[in-house]
Amino acid sequence: MHGGRLEAVARNWGCLPEQILDLSTGVYPGGPPAWLAQWFGQHAHLAARYPDDKGEPARTALSEALGVQPESVCVGAGAQAFIEVLVQAMGWRTLAIETPCYAEPLRAAQRAGCRIRSFAKSQGPAPADAVWITSPHNPDGALRDFPIGRRGVLDESYLPFVDRRRLGVMADVIRLGSLTKLFAIPGLRIGYVVARPDIIKKIRRWLPPWPVATPTLHLLPHLLQGAEERDASMAEVRRRLEKLLLRYGWQVLPSKASFVLARSPGRMPAFSEHRILVRMFPEWPELQGWVRFGLPAAQEGWNRLEAALHD
Repeated sequence: MHGGRLEAVARNWGCLPEQILDLSTGVYPGGPPAWLAQWFGQHAHLAARYPDDKGEPARTALSEALGVQPESVCVGAGAQAFIEVLVQAMGWRTLAIETPCYAEPLRAAQRAGCRIRSFAKSQGPAPADAVWITSPHNPDGALRDFPIGRRGVLDESYLPFVDRRRLGVMADVIRLGSLTKLFAIPGLRIGYVVARPDIIKKIRRWLPPWPVATPTLHLLPHLLQGAEERDASMAEVRRRLEKLLLRYGWQVLPSKASFVLARSPGRMPAFSEHRILVRMFPEWPELQGWVRFGLPAAQEGWNRLEAALHD
């Protein structure tokens, strides 16, 4: 199950969503930019316009930030909008993907009748029409290389934005990215793919006519200006989390993402008693005992997490 299910969890715990410390996702811990509310107030009139069918002005702003031509970029309602259709759009019948992994690509591919050929981190990708590589990988947070000579998807949703700028258009690879996590706007839904223009045309045929709301398309150029500052802040907070977990004896895997995967040294803390939502993996037996922690923000959140670890 995806993290961030605050409404459902709050009903189950008998509290308000605002009372939950949500560490179940990789959303930027500091929240959206402080100026966001004022920006929406000044641009409320955009809600009365249909979105541009090519995703402007977000598409051009994103292409300039990534150093590619606009024709090689397509924006959509989060990375998930593309996950749902990529297999069908490309006509892949078999897909090699490393497991354990984020389960949505598996579900979307299987629903499309595509056969999954899973492989472990220690193995090379299995023979298939395409390879799905997530870097940094979810849930372990480590970088992965896309195999030379293969085609498929590089999911860079958790990759620092400064590193995304260096990749360009990769011949037979569809770069898939989320922008909602870095800018802490998952409720607004915006993601992208970068690929050859002919591949972009194939993908666009599977998307609805107006995949992203007009205000969000106009907001993105302003958000991108703060990307690298957020990268640096995220890395600093992640290092603080790793040190905290190590202090309490947890086994911590090195991460380049906005989360940390760690294993408890003994009995699992009662996170729910502290109203802390974390991500565990009942669907993957090999990850039993492991917890994926998002990054706390305010000191109160750090205090609650340390209290849970101490207990």
